[in-house]
Order: sequence, then C-alpha cells, then structure tokens
Amino acid sequence: MSNTKKTTLTFRFLKRLHLIDDEEKHGRINPFSLIGFAFGTLWRRFIFNYAYKAYILEFAYKHHLRPAIWRSLGCKVGKRVHIGHGVRFDFGNAKRITVEDDVVLANGVTLWCHRRDMSGYRVGTRIMDMPTKYGDIHLGKGCYIGLNVTIMPGVHIGEGAVIGSCALVTKDIPAWTIATGVPAKVVKEVEK
Repeated sequence: MSNTKKTTLTFRFLKRLHLIDDEEKHGRINPFSLIGFAFGTLWRRFIFNYAYKAYILEFAYKHHLRPAIWRSLGCKVGKRVHIGHGVRFDFGNAKRITVEDDVVLANGVTLWCHRRDMSGYRVGTRIMDMPTKYGDIHLGKGCYIGLNVTIMPGVHIGEGAVIGSCALVTKDIPAWTIATGVPAKVVKEVEK
C-alpha cells in the first residue's frame, strides 16, 4: 500500500468499514464528493442495467441505443458498433474502454478494466488488502468478439481480429488474427 499520499478522514473511516478500499481512486474523498459519487454511481448503474437488459426494438437497440448509452457512461464508442444482449463492462471505469468503428460484441461479452494485483500476495495476506490494478481496453476497428468472451484489463485487440466464443483474453491480440481458448491464443492468421 502506498502511504506517500495523505488520505482523508472520510476515506479512512469508509475503509475501516470495508466499504471502499482503493486508495488511488478514493483516497482524497470528502463527505460532499462522497454524496456526489454515490448518486452518480446509482444513476450510472440504472442506465447500465437498462442497456444490459432492454429487449424492446432490439434491432435499433443493439446498433444505436446501446452504443449511445455506453457513450453517455464514458466509453469511447465508434460508428456502426453492434452490442449484443447481456454485454457487461466495468461501468466504474468506463473511460478506460475504447471501441472503434464496426466492432461486433456478441451476447454475454464482459470487459474488465480493473483487477487485484496479486504480485504481493503471501500466506496470511487478506485478499481485500491487495491493491487494485487498472488497465485500458482497446477494441480495434472491425474486430469481432464472440459469445461469452471475457476481456481483462490492459488488452488491445487489433483491427479485424476475431475472438472465439468463451475465450478469456489476458494479452494483446494482433490485427487480422483469430484467437480462442482460455487463455486466448492466436490459432490462425486471416488470409489476404
């Protein structure tokens, strides 16, 4: 843990209650910003749930409304993006997600921009005391993300790449390749 920055009394109190633990993100929080943060989170969660579950006018929804909702929550989303049913993203870190033009996200895709940094994990360590590690996700132009794929923090998927169903993407995938598996590995290059 980094004790080089001074944290606020509000942060220390909420950490003691195990309500928040990310010093980098919330270490300078005060009671007024906490209220704004809470209401903002509730509003973003409501919008996120609406985007996740809505089925009315599905054709327009997955091509126009879902991308518009993602943009309003902070994601950078290009043109002609298709977002299927049940696609989840790390809405608390939406600004870390970039989806270029013509990307297809099939049903059940999950995009994570944070995870626990386990490099310092030792016997007797409390898992919640491990720091959080953040990383941007970038989906290149025209890539296809298959059913139920999970993309981890810091991953860049190149232009025209295809990720097979149920893959776990932990590392960058080059442009114009096909990757599949857990963890995802390139199995083929797309022919010219």
